[in-house]
Amino acid sequence: MYIAIEWTSAAFRALLLDDEKVFGEKKSDRGTTRVANGAFEAALREELGEWAGKAEKILFSGMITSRNGWIESPFAPVPAGPGDLATQAVIHRVDGLPPLVFLPGIAQTKPLPDVMRGEEMSLFGLKETDGLFVLPGPHAKWVTMVDDRIAAITTYMSGEILNLLKKDSLVSRLIPASYEERPEAFRRGALTAYEQGTLPGRLLARIFSARSLVLFDRLASEEIADYLAGLMIGAEVCEAIGTDKPEKIHIVGHTALAERYKIALDLSGIAATLVTPDIAAGFRRIASRQEDATRAIEGATSASGGL
Repeated sequence: MYIAIEWTSAAFRALLLDDEKVFGEKKSDRGTTRVANGAFEAALREELGEWAGKAEKILFSGMITSRNGWIESPFAPVPAGPGDLATQAVIHRVDGLPPLVFLPGIAQTKPLPDVMRGEEMSLFGLKETDGLFVLPGPHAKWVTMVDDRIAAITTYMSGEILNLLKKDSLVSRLIPASYEERPEAFRRGALTAYEQGTLPGRLLARIFSARSLVLFDRLASEEIADYLAGLMIGAEVCEAIGTDKPEKIHIVGHTALAERYKIALDLSGIAATLVTPDIAAGFRRIASRQEDATRAIEGATSASGGL
């Protein structure tokens, strides 16, 4: 039995599991940014409680393994699969705790560097691990997987930029303080992003339409927020898929944001399916490969000692 921890900048999530069953889960909002003065060991002990004595090892994934976390692990270069993370993990030992295994992130360096730390657990835990996948969020990840390995990563900061636009911009001054979802405004924004002949400047020019349409009474102020969301996600879809549209895209998660991505993809004419992430399965696949690697090393050492 071991512990698998997804420790992001915003949250802590731990699973107590073995090769077949999850025995328990602990969650909190104590992300890495909320741990003062780098006191990660103390935070870990508080979060795990009596679990620490039940585990043979503790696996870590997420920002806890970054240079701003506890122990920095390397990036496994693409294409990377569960075995690559298992063999490149960093082992750290602390008195009173089982071995701490800090798993690598995954990185590509061309044409520009791009990385992920933690999202790969959701991908490796899926039943289908070939094709194009999108993980919605403030920094959405579009990931190509081939033969169970992550082959390409592109991060889009659409969510963060949208929040900035709604909070502090020329357009934000027109947005009412109260919010009520406007699905048709979102659809309108996405379709506007897909109208390639409307404006040659694409997204940067279209954002201003959230103001100009209001000035000409063609968009209600209550619709601005969702119109902008449609514009941003629609533009992201256009960039991510390019001119060679895939037949199908997998959207990881069943959140409200994931549903919006599905709507936007449906409007673009691409079949999109929502798939449920299972990080326990992802951790299991890496843990099993780590155990295989350990047995192979021990076997080689034993054979060498007998010569």
